[in-house]
Amino acid sequence: MFNSTISMLRVSNARQSQRFYEDSLGFRTTWEHDPGDGYPVFLEVRRDSVAFHLSEHAGDGPLAVQVYVNVADARKLFAELIGRGVTGLESPEEAEWGELTFTLTDPDGNVLRFGSAIASPS
Repeated sequence: MFNSTISMLRVSNARQSQRFYEDSLGFRTTWEHDPGDGYPVFLEVRRDSVAFHLSEHAGDGPLAVQVYVNVADARKLFAELIGRGVTGLESPEEAEWGELTFTLTDPDGNVLRFGSAIASPS
């Protein structure tokens, strides 16, 4: 019955966060609402089937939350992000629940944990 979820991430500067998610993580902006005149910016970034709403609206939640993103291959994504020059990545670790995970923190302290199933040896 459920199809997907979109995580709302509170940000202090949507344009700075937008650049981080696009340039560092390979997301693209799919839409935005920028009323101008100092009003909060609200936008969506997406990569494959994962989307985040980045919001400057104070009522949209606290800064520095944590989200977990299932990916096809955490090791491959980690290598891609290193190649993009992303810093502050925690090295991939094998979690006790059978996934390889790593984390990074965005400019607002939001923690993104990426994980994929550990392949069984053939």
